Amino acid sequence: MSTSAELILWIDNPHATVTEVVGAKASALARVAANSSSQEDSLHIPTPAGFIIGTEACAQLLGQDSVRDPLTTLFQSLADGKVLPTRFAEQAQTLIDQAAISEQLLYQLGPALEQLQGKDADAVFAVRSSAIYEDLEQASYAGQYETVLSVHDLAGVISAYRSILGSMFSTRVLAYTNAHQQPFGQNLMAVLVQRMVRSDLGASGVLLSADPDLQVHVTSSGGPKNSNNSNNNTTEDLPAAVTSIEACWGMGDALVDGLLIPERYEVRHQGLSSLERPEVRVFPQAQQLKSNGSADLIPTSDTEQSTQVLRLDQILLLNDWGQLLAERFGHQVELEWAVDGITQEMVLLQVRPFLQTAEPKDSDLSLANPENTIALTSGLAIGSGTVESRVCVLSDPFEPGAFKEGDVLVTHSTNPSWLPLMLQASALITDQGGRNSHAAILGRELGLLCVVGCIDATTKLLDVDRVQVICDQGVGKVLPAATAARNSG
Repeated sequence: MSTSAELILWIDNPHATVTEVVGAKASALARVAANSSSQEDSLHIPTPAGFIIGTEACAQLLGQDSVRDPLTTLFQSLADGKVLPTRFAEQAQTLIDQAAISEQLLYQLGPALEQLQGKDADAVFAVRSSAIYEDLEQASYAGQYETVLSVHDLAGVISAYRSILGSMFSTRVLAYTNAHQQPFGQNLMAVLVQRMVRSDLGASGVLLSADPDLQVHVTSSGGPKNSNNSNNNTTEDLPAAVTSIEACWGMGDALVDGLLIPERYEVRHQGLSSLERPEVRVFPQAQQLKSNGSADLIPTSDTEQSTQVLRLDQILLLNDWGQLLAERFGHQVELEWAVDGITQEMVLLQVRPFLQTAEPKDSDLSLANPENTIALTSGLAIGSGTVESRVCVLSDPFEPGAFKEGDVLVTHSTNPSWLPLMLQASALITDQGGRNSHAAILGRELGLLCVVGCIDATTKLLDVDRVQVICDQGVGKVLPAATAARNSG
């Protein structure tokens, strides 16, 4: 793009589908918006109104002499080991905070925000990352870049824009990029500015169109597998996808950051030849807390605590979205969605490719304990396999010296700051969180066995030296170490 190019693109602009112009997240949403507005589309999928500050604006800011030259020096110091990643990230953010916002961008940004606000003086905005290196098939960057919610004015959007650009150089992005052997520092960031969906008064969640850890088997005729089936013509055992949906009251940051155990639904598809409505399984989970965008979670109402988050028709609608978009994009997808508490409309917030699973690292099925061994704790499994190692219970990812490479990492919940430790862990165990949180998504990418939503792992494992972690078909168990059991026997 040239410096004379438009720096602001609305989501319905034809150029907004080009990843190099608007980043991967905005490009995917623009494709959904374009298809949903087509008269030939069989399913309308609402997306929030919004515009994109394109990658050209990022290139211009990073190209300023006051940013480019010291940033180049910082990169060299990082490569030479003369500066720690934490210091590198701090100095890079400072450079971006002090950089001038071009008059061209300000000239376009102010009117765009006024147009998005319309006549609603109380409108609030969500400002989201949309990097070129984001939402890739083999590297989701889930939760690695910043998102800023509940922004009220132009000054807030500019502040959020600087924070999101700075997150390209954070320690967690550095660790993630190195793990995926991608070029660090060659990225460009676009930023998506949207009207906030009032999910603080409604609900939010995440969908996986085909959960790799949850799979049913059907016969070649399309019916469920049955060991008593005497029909020799329907004996072929075929895998069938299970759509996994997790939901919570309020805003979705609490769910994706693994701060609570969400309500869960499984939509089981009965094979390609089946015309019947898919089977829906509900796993109730009373939601005691929710996010309204403030620093701390707040209590839910009595009605929310006693009511299922999603109705059956909403579950089936989300399932339809997942199947349609998986077909349209040519791969399985992860969707972030919200229900507006004022309009009651279901809205798509994000669609990204979903990596089914990586091979679990250091998994050894020969370690398995006897079946009658009592589990120390259990939860939902991410991945499939068995590992045994030393336990390290942490409350903070920056606790010095406690964690050693290869430990089973045990904590209350995980946010993106835990990624550097996840890269070194043999398994992850959490009290809170669900199967579709950012940590779970990253765990699948890394081949890291995870047991999430255990409730009591940090207390039950606090004084335990070694454990065995077993993940199989969506169920995770934490047992006494097999080697310890054999030695004591």
